[in-house]
Amino acid sequence: MATTNAGPTVDDRSPELDVIRGFALFGVMLINLYGHDGFAIPAEVLGGLSTAPIDRPLGWVFDVFMSGKAQALFSMLFGFGFAMFLSRAEARGADGMKLYLRRLTILLVIGFAHALAVFFGDILHIYALTAFVLILFRRAPDRWLLFCGLGFSLLAGLVMTLHLAWVEAATGATPALSAALEAGNARRWIAFMAGDYPAYVVELVRSIGAEWFLSVFAWSYMGTVLGRFLMGYWLFRKDWLMRPAAHAAGFRRWAPRLIIGGLALSLADVAIGASGFEPEVAAQVGLEILHRAGQLTLALGYGAGLVVLMQGERARRLLSGLGDVGRMALTNYLTQSVVYLFVFYGFGLGLMRYGGALTCLAIAVVTFALQIAFSRWWLARFRFGPLEWLWRSATYGQWQRFRIARVPEAAPTVS
Repeated sequence: MATTNAGPTVDDRSPELDVIRGFALFGVMLINLYGHDGFAIPAEVLGGLSTAPIDRPLGWVFDVFMSGKAQALFSMLFGFGFAMFLSRAEARGADGMKLYLRRLTILLVIGFAHALAVFFGDILHIYALTAFVLILFRRAPDRWLLFCGLGFSLLAGLVMTLHLAWVEAATGATPALSAALEAGNARRWIAFMAGDYPAYVVELVRSIGAEWFLSVFAWSYMGTVLGRFLMGYWLFRKDWLMRPAAHAAGFRRWAPRLIIGGLALSLADVAIGASGFEPEVAAQVGLEILHRAGQLTLALGYGAGLVVLMQGERARRLLSGLGDVGRMALTNYLTQSVVYLFVFYGFGLGLMRYGGALTCLAIAVVTFALQIAFSRWWLARFRFGPLEWLWRSATYGQWQRFRIARVPEAAPTVS
């Protein structure tokens, strides 16, 4: 392939978007690590940890401040990015739809490979599949993007809520469902800690293929992701994040409102969940909407708050490390999964047996600090992250310029 500069250049990027994306990536990593609790780590193992007295309240902190919020923010940024890609491709005279479909297909392949060979919690294949549906909203007016975005974000999760309520009402099978979940956790625990990578892959195929895509939860979650994508599409149309300085007053006005409102909703959600309250179906519907509203509101508040901080020069410098990670989001997201494999599983260090909330936080902080350092080092030498470069080159069918051209120093003059 020939080498070209097709697509947006580095100078076209929004520093605010990169910082928000980097912040979201830290949250995604933390919650992915913490997500092993209750999915792959048996309750008796967690309860026997020396950190158990700290893990439970710290887990509540994660639930209030990060769980679902980081994923919502990351999803909205992907929707924003897909909308930006379509707009820029068309503005440059390229066949925007053809490039868009190729880009999604490549992401889908990457996502499935990641899900079936590395990490059960992959989100990329979900993003790629959902982004195909985003095409249907390409010509939708702004108000419909906002209306549908809020609707899907808040209500799609009700499909799963009502399905479980129906199963319980029809069969009275709550104990059986709990036993099945515990059996699944025990099976995953054995596979993940055995130190046998082929057996691990078999479990991934079983969990992702047979259990995930055939479940109501998968399609319900895709609806939630679609809503967040549409919110990102709407934000792109509004142009606020591309010209943040021009809209600084609005960000300053809305950031505290969204953060306070989101925290209030999330605190109520977590408090009700921790109380042991067992709601009837009508109350379950209300709690699901409360849960999703807290996630979306606080995610928007985090994004707006970071934009406000970025308007100050000192904060801009302090947050630049997040921006470096955000510029290499695909590379860093997939690298985080390699960390999970090496640190947690039996064919690595096998630390999943110590994987309480405090351990997860320590691993996340150390890993993210290393990612900041590596991203900064890499981007001082290359225009894109390694996987971003491959994805971009495959999308355009031409190798993209990779290295940053060095300006030669002028020779000293002789007087």
